[in-house]
Amino acid sequence: MTPIDDAVTFFNSYLDVEHEGNVAIYSASDEVVKELRARSMTFWQASPGATLSPSFGRPMGMHPDQVADLARSVNLARRTLFMVAEYRGPDGGRLYAAFTSGDRASTAQSYGGLLHAAEVAGELKIIASYKEDFDKASPPVHWRHSQGVEITLPAAPVAVRPLEAPSGQAAHQEDWEGLRDSVTEY
Repeated sequence: MTPIDDAVTFFNSYLDVEHEGNVAIYSASDEVVKELRARSMTFWQASPGATLSPSFGRPMGMHPDQVADLARSVNLARRTLFMVAEYRGPDGGRLYAAFTSGDRASTAQSYGGLLHAAEVAGELKIIASYKEDFDKASPPVHWRHSQGVEITLPAAPVAVRPLEAPSGQAAHQEDWEGLRDSVTEY
């Protein structure tokens, strides 16, 4: 397996745990939600002064009826991993960008997030999270820093793994195609 394929596996594993956590918010006990948050945190690496936390959670101690009320108003989807791009960082190390959808059925076919991962002590870790910046017209899609370290990507990736094109918004698909076609290594 190539390093970028390892990154695809890593991001998919994280998205699986994240989805389990999102489902648990609306169906499971506080203990299960806490356990899944802890499991998801094993994928993250916070730098000093740069906080990171999973995107799911709920107030602990909610009555089961309150949880059931929340569940009635949500239509969850596992986030889609559209593409992983590999970049060379300024230090020569690998930096990976995962382009993902939103976590609701209504946003599952459009960009919803951008996760960055790098090797930390020999393991891939998510070091930053970005959201689409809706204040700026696309394409290209503009990203707003959400948490973790702020990343400035080099001009072009050295490799990409296109997995599934976003189909929810034409600008997202155009952005995806442009990134896919910016390198020759798949």
